[in-house]
Amino acid sequence: MKTLTKSSILYETIFNKIIHGEYPPNTKLREEKLAETHKVSRTPVREALRHLKKDGLIEMLTNRDTRVVGLTADDVEEVFQIRKVLECLALRFSVHNLSIGRLQELRAEIAGISESDDYLEHAKVDAKLHTYMIEASNKKRLIAILRQLFRLIPRFQQIGYKDKNVRAQATVDHLALIDALLYRDLTKAEVLLEKHIERSKLVAIAMRD
Repeated sequence: MKTLTKSSILYETIFNKIIHGEYPPNTKLREEKLAETHKVSRTPVREALRHLKKDGLIEMLTNRDTRVVGLTADDVEEVFQIRKVLECLALRFSVHNLSIGRLQELRAEIAGISESDDYLEHAKVDAKLHTYMIEASNKKRLIAILRQLFRLIPRFQQIGYKDKNVRAQATVDHLALIDALLYRDLTKAEVLLEKHIERSKLVAIAMRD
């Protein structure tokens, strides 16, 4: 296995642990310990940590130690603001590419779990709808940027969906959005999407309190 591959795997592993709270803010990550735990040399560890620093998820300390920074409230706001602009842009490209049949399937799936307490299932269906709208834009660079943004927020979505009121509001938002898309009403759909993402942003910021 090449060093780059080891570095990429290690990067993904640490990234996910930070995003999902296994490495909470202020956790110290030591090069030596990470190399020992993951059975690699320090070279791929340093490379993985360098990329995590670029993501703004860790900061370098002395003696080859790093500290998890995580996402601040301002970071979360920025991520959702960028998401709102780019996802609405994707919607403009995708609105006439969306299959009526697939939208109806997603609508039925969302309505079908509306009373469910399974917050992970709600988060899964949420991601399924947004991913479909984005990928239907057929704009590969836009899709890639949005995928990277979405990697930063799954924990906030999952925690948020533990709240019954959040689940109920998201269901209302998603059903209304799909209805607008079924009528190819881009203006209404874009307004609904913006409001939905704004509500999601407020929930994500509240999760940090």
